[in-house]
Amino acid sequence: MYKKMAAVLTAATIFLSTVSMAYADTPFKDIENNWAKTHIISVYDKGLMTGLAKDSFSPDVVVTKYSAIKSVAKMMGTDIMDLDSIVAKHKSVLDKYNVPSDYRKEVAYALEKQLLQSEFDLSQMSATPNATKLDICIYLGRALGVNDENSKNLPVLIYKDALQIPSLYHKYVAYMIKIGAIDSKGDQEGKFNPSNPATRAMFAKMIDIASNEYVKTNVSTDTSGSSEENIDNQNTGTAINETPSVTGNNGQAGVAPTDNTISDDNNTGVEKTDRGIIDTITYKRGSQPKILLENENKEMVEYTIPEDLMRENIIIDGQLSDVYSLRPGQYVEIRALSGVIDRISTIDVSMPVNTTAIIKEIDGLNGIMYVYVNDKEGISKEKKVYIHNVKVTDLSLNTLTANALSPGQIINLIGTEDLEAITAQIVIINQ
Repeated sequence: MYKKMAAVLTAATIFLSTVSMAYADTPFKDIENNWAKTHIISVYDKGLMTGLAKDSFSPDVVVTKYSAIKSVAKMMGTDIMDLDSIVAKHKSVLDKYNVPSDYRKEVAYALEKQLLQSEFDLSQMSATPNATKLDICIYLGRALGVNDENSKNLPVLIYKDALQIPSLYHKYVAYMIKIGAIDSKGDQEGKFNPSNPATRAMFAKMIDIASNEYVKTNVSTDTSGSSEENIDNQNTGTAINETPSVTGNNGQAGVAPTDNTISDDNNTGVEKTDRGIIDTITYKRGSQPKILLENENKEMVEYTIPEDLMRENIIIDGQLSDVYSLRPGQYVEIRALSGVIDRISTIDVSMPVNTTAIIKEIDGLNGIMYVYVNDKEGISKEKKVYIHNVKVTDLSLNTLTANALSPGQIINLIGTEDLEAITAQIVIINQ
């Protein structure tokens, strides 16, 4: 895809733009008295947004979902990435939903990085093209790596209309509050108004602040006296942490061992094959990327993977790929010599599911629900379920719609499960 640290270079570019933007001339005639003028100039200087005409920004025009995704992807470095392989990978979906040519590259990247998590998201970009305040919070939150694990200490939402915000998305809104992108008190009535359209001025403020936060997760100042930036964390998954690694969120597989014990039996000079789940991927200036693998023996083993490893030796989902398409949570088989990987490929670990479950929560907007399922020991565990193309019936096998599903229902769940989630094919409502 690209050989250099794209996100790091982007972060550095944004950093330099941030330093200089205070002295920039106003690029648009229609923002002189606008409340977001400073942010508009900033995102223009950073290359994240442009005007709708040569000298007109149109701050009060509603931002579209396509435009928002394009800007967020630019924040993550797509302007300096070669995304041909990713566009090719998602071509059938892009064609299916007639994604405009000006946005195909960024939308493909958004699908790859889970900013857009389903085909349902794409269908809604055409059906309801204008972005809402909640949409923007979700896009930016996902880009910054907000997840259930790292959002436990975020502010509690006190908006009067907080119940109108699906609980699945509270973490994204709360994180935008934390970084100052939105007001914790809401409007004059104390409301967040999640369904209100987001104007270009509003979006400019939010992505300006979010891009500064993105810089913090990628670039830190060297305190040793050197003027050179110390790149500690180039994160293709944009996890929100200050450590130089990309951390997964796949149950226990995404948690580093508490005793920090990493197996060091690699350096034997003997070729070895290993299987397991990628726990973290670390990128550092001046050294090759490293993968921390939780193998099938539950050992944490660190491997080096050459940045220029040939595409023929990196197979992801059956396709030739590159180092930067690897991500935490993938189940892989590797071949390594003295701890250096010379071949890596993902393995399909999906299995059939036919079980009873209790619905915890439903996110119809994104075609996802969360359920409780008992494991073999009778312990209740929460599972993520995709319901994009599910067939729903009652016990008499009368066909229903997905709208018939609701929290608290006991269901029979039939589908397939992989490391990420269950993909439901049939749901039978018991009660």
